[in-house]
Amino acid sequence: MKTIWKAAIAFLILFSVSISDTVAQIGLSADVMNRYVWRGTDFGNSPSIQPDINFSAGNFEIGAWAAFATNGNPAGTEVDFYASYTFDTDAGEFSLMLTDYTFPQDAEGNYFSRTSHFVEAGFGYAGTESFPFNFFTGIFFTNDDDYSIYTQLGYEISDVELFVGFTPAASELYGTTGAGVINTGMSITKPLQITDLFSISLTGTLIANPYTDDFFFLFGIGF
Repeated sequence: MKTIWKAAIAFLILFSVSISDTVAQIGLSADVMNRYVWRGTDFGNSPSIQPDINFSAGNFEIGAWAAFATNGNPAGTEVDFYASYTFDTDAGEFSLMLTDYTFPQDAEGNYFSRTSHFVEAGFGYAGTESFPFNFFTGIFFTNDDDYSIYTQLGYEISDVELFVGFTPAASELYGTTGAGVINTGMSITKPLQITDLFSISLTGTLIANPYTDDFFFLFGIGF
């Protein structure tokens, strides 16, 4: 557990200067999805409610995200804390990320036990309007003997995003015995403005996992 807190504290100290002269904002949202599929794997086999709360100041953001299976399946219950810092450049946005994944109903011991936490360090890129390419790569460095790596490439065309994600080595977490493409597909998001202060979004996603021969059609509403 000490490793987790040291990494989190170092991250906060390193970028705390970014919030000293900026206006802080708090965001709250929630998605209702017909399934929770993460990196090509279905969690919970159930419709999922996914709330998010975040605090941002300047280029720094910290928040919490969760998923709750509506059928009560423990495999679909997850609570994550995350932090990120984004560097804005003329070539696009570059981000450093730290995410603490926890599975409260599945973990051995309590929430504060080291075995309850799977921490991933990540690096991301979001392109410009003329170059709508995005990229993410992350590595788990706690409670994962494989130090699993996941990399995803994406390309956006209007409201449509095309993506492909893969792991470069054997990973028990991703269910691979070697390198494999585990998450490919297309996602469409349509925002709907209800009032000046309230809007919703509709999302449809087709996902294929070529490694396991699984296919998913997701639909959700975001508030």
